[in-house]
Amino acid sequence: MSSNILSRPVPVRNFAVLFFGAQKNLGTTGVTVAVVRKSLLPQPSPALMRRLGLPVPPAVLSYETTAKNKSLYNTLSIFDVYVAGRVLKKLLETYPDKVRGQEAVSNKKAAILYAALDAHPEVYKVVPDKSVRSRMNLCFRVIKNGNVDEAEKTFLKEATSRGLTGLKGHRSVGGIRASNYNSIPLEGAEKLARFLEDFAKA
Repeated sequence: MSSNILSRPVPVRNFAVLFFGAQKNLGTTGVTVAVVRKSLLPQPSPALMRRLGLPVPPAVLSYETTAKNKSLYNTLSIFDVYVAGRVLKKLLETYPDKVRGQEAVSNKKAAILYAALDAHPEVYKVVPDKSVRSRMNLCFRVIKNGNVDEAEKTFLKEATSRGLTGLKGHRSVGGIRASNYNSIPLEGAEKLARFLEDFAKA
């Protein structure tokens, strides 16, 4: 749940394990969070694992070991834990209704950006279908003038000149990917939406 944790309420009781990296919405790279149902903590013995022909994982990857040691089995990245704590404190101070407040902002940012993209179907093609669009990562292609490669190079160059960076799509997929995590303020989404409009009309 790295991309959407803390951006909307999650029915925790519906899951046996929640697993997410901090680097999207909780803080900096270096912290991973696992929320595990207690009934899953007891691990089969190494002897049983071997009898079943299953690999025996290292102790540091055992949820049971981690829980018994209060998440301190190995040395934590203290600075990253501190940053995550500051992020959570800020979230609680900013939104009295906690995650629902952040969800409203996340929805508003995504709506602004998708509206700018959908207003120009001759320039932008949103990759996922509307029914499965992400609020956190908006993936699209620039199809202006029919030459996608050239159009996207121009798009990225002009975006960078306006201080809009990190828009190049994933290296295995290509295209454009606008990340819209909690750390992106509403003003950042509005700035990108203005650029989308300007680029489409140029």
